[in-house]
Amino acid sequence: MKITRRQLRRLINEVRIKPSIPNIPSDDALGKVDDLARQEEFQPSADSLAGAFGYPEDRSYSADLKGYDNLEAEMGRYKIEKYLPGFLNLPEDVIEVVAEFVFLSEVPVLHIQLDEDMVEHELGEDTYHRGTHFQEVQKPENAEIVAMTNDFRENPKAHDVKFYYIYAAHGSYNGSDPFARIDPHGMGDAQTGFHDGFREEYQKVTTNRAHRISSLAVEESFIEMMRALRPDHEEEVIN
Repeated sequence: MKITRRQLRRLINEVRIKPSIPNIPSDDALGKVDDLARQEEFQPSADSLAGAFGYPEDRSYSADLKGYDNLEAEMGRYKIEKYLPGFLNLPEDVIEVVAEFVFLSEVPVLHIQLDEDMVEHELGEDTYHRGTHFQEVQKPENAEIVAMTNDFRENPKAHDVKFYYIYAAHGSYNGSDPFARIDPHGMGDAQTGFHDGFREEYQKVTTNRAHRISSLAVEESFIEMMRALRPDHEEEVIN
């Protein structure tokens, strides 16, 4: 499958800002591909790019590269590592699913929940109750709190990730929901795939101590990552 020169240039630029992680193409390799991109008739295939970038033949994913989208996800896994240290220690199928969700899925959606305890910790005791309970929201003295609570729900991206945790993560790539593929119970459920197939497994291999001991810390970092790498994603507060 061919990719366009514009896609190639974008790929080169993305790789140049890579973190220092083994198996990333060297600057020399990138320079050679960069020179080739300047040639009028050059339209490389995914396979030729995999070789040009220096991926070893024994890398299990190198033979599966089908086009620019796959290469983008391949490079993207190193960006994910920045937010989820130790991510690259996960099994290849889990890494692939997360990279597809982050970089390739159409309209990825994080269904998130507002953390009641964090709201009350930051804004004051009983704040959440006063801002959400039917009888309390009718009281004029609670108007400001109600407005703040509503904004947490309606404009989650405007607020710190510490106020939210993930209920489910859904997207669509090649006609399926990526996280559904790694549901360890075999039911094809994306919610279980995210929490049991990805998050719990990540906590076993992460190099971040906070992530090892707190699922909320992992989910906050995941939300932060999506805001940075996929700013077009949607966040829906469900409580």
